[in-house]
Amino acid sequence: MQSRRPPVAAIDLGTNTVLMVVGRECENGRIEILDDVHQIARMGRGVDKHRRVQPDAIDRVCRMLREYRRRAGALGIERLCAFGTSALRDAANKAEVISTVREVAGVDLVEVNGPDEARLTFRGAAFDLDVPSRYGVIDIGGGSTEIAMGRDTGHVEISESADVGAVRVTERFFSQLPPSRDEIRQATQMIASSLASLPRISSDIPIIGVAGTVTTLGAMDAGSTSFDDGQLNGHELTYNAVSQMSDTLLELNYEQIQAIPQINEQRADIISAGALILRQFLALGGHRQVMVSTRGIRYGLLLEMLAQQAQSSP
Repeated sequence: MQSRRPPVAAIDLGTNTVLMVVGRECENGRIEILDDVHQIARMGRGVDKHRRVQPDAIDRVCRMLREYRRRAGALGIERLCAFGTSALRDAANKAEVISTVREVAGVDLVEVNGPDEARLTFRGAAFDLDVPSRYGVIDIGGGSTEIAMGRDTGHVEISESADVGAVRVTERFFSQLPPSRDEIRQATQMIASSLASLPRISSDIPIIGVAGTVTTLGAMDAGSTSFDDGQLNGHELTYNAVSQMSDTLLELNYEQIQAIPQINEQRADIISAGALILRQFLALGGHRQVMVSTRGIRYGLLLEMLAQQAQSSP
């Protein structure tokens, strides 16, 4: 298959994860995905409390980004860009992080605001999915949660962000696992208050969920032995299943959570908080289910970069 243009690479540098997708537009307008890679860096560890990205986290991020740049370079990319979300937004030393990433990893890092993160996630969530004409998207990250709603044409009607995420909730309220009843109560109140600040998506609007919390719960619900894209992408996760898994996770200690096959050991300490956020979101909106998407903001970023590439080409 001939390609009109060389590939580009989009990196999503989040509070918990670093994800990269490499793709190009082909002659028939189809987007060909050449690489899709995921690692956990926990850049946002301690940012909620100290408002700074710690030196060890900057080092981890730079190591991963150097590896990603080499990997993308081998595919002949025309452009690579990394986009930072909640942890970078919150960090008082964001200028230091951006300059260090450029100098050490050779990667341009751009801050994305909350509404833009929600808008880009909306675009990316539907990639390669059979979506209804109108739908909503929830992205539970480490430091923030984004919601968006719009149409399958790509038109976004709502895109908002709240400072509630799996890492932030864990660091504020869950001093140990399992958390105490009082810690769960305080966390639930904070989550409900934060989500209440977001526009309400009607219960008759289908919801797509992206990012690690949703894909992990989806894998647990589906009984997947691995994060098989074909099995998970489009999986319907019911509110009852989310509620039951949330209750179970909140009763387990770290080692017990870590022993669950579908839970990455680097996500084991925050998945209880993530599940609680998803349960609260579904309950507050009266949503009975959420469709799992293994895509997300990196795919929205990729589509935007490809559109810019097309506009700049002769």
